Amino acid sequence: MKTRILLVLMAVLPMLAVSQVNNSEKETPYIEVVGMGEMEVIPDQIYISFTLKERLEGKKKIEIEDQEKELKKRLMKIGVDLADLQLADANSDFIKIKRKKNEVIASKDYLLKVSSTGALAQVFELLDEISAFNANIQRVDHSEIKKFRKEVKMQAVQDAKEKAGYLLGAIGETVGKPLFIQERETYNDIQPFRKAAMMSMEAMDAAGQEDALPELAFQKIKLKYTVFARFAIKQ
Repeated sequence: MKTRILLVLMAVLPMLAVSQVNNSEKETPYIEVVGMGEMEVIPDQIYISFTLKERLEGKKKIEIEDQEKELKKRLMKIGVDLADLQLADANSDFIKIKRKKNEVIASKDYLLKVSSTGALAQVFELLDEISAFNANIQRVDHSEIKKFRKEVKMQAVQDAKEKAGYLLGAIGETVGKPLFIQERETYNDIQPFRKAAMMSMEAMDAAGQEDALPELAFQKIKLKYTVFARFAIKQ
């Protein structure tokens, strides 16, 4: 008989404990808010894609190797680190395009990183001078983007606590410890750049503006981050 009573108590006690915990949670008053953090960053990594192609100047064939040597020489002259120049596809080298029955033209795609719009304008001028093709800005980034993301997330949590504080203050209550914080990955990261008055080299040639430099304006990288938070109301 005693054994049965003991077994029943062992079965009931955990249920009572869970019930007490649930009741305790239900009795804790809380406030729920959404916090937000935002930051705008000027990009310091601008990636330019372009293509070099074999071409004929009169009867002379201009090889890609010669164009690449000239490109590197000019890049060094304007202070661009050659370590920032690479093939657009690390697994590819030459791409051969068959135009006519007996004509095969080789091309090579590149990606170049610069750190400012000033350097960007110089590179576009250089690419125009060496008759590169399809020069375009592929993407923008920032060298410390991870650090900025972390800062924006911290701002979002701080904003949530501040919001909870002044909302409760309006009714004479005080914010307590956090009960729940949930990340919400909603920031708009690495938005596309905006070209204010940028013309491709082909368009510049067609318009007879070979000496004109592209006028550039970039949209800043906008980081936006939100959190959902629940704070206890102090009793």
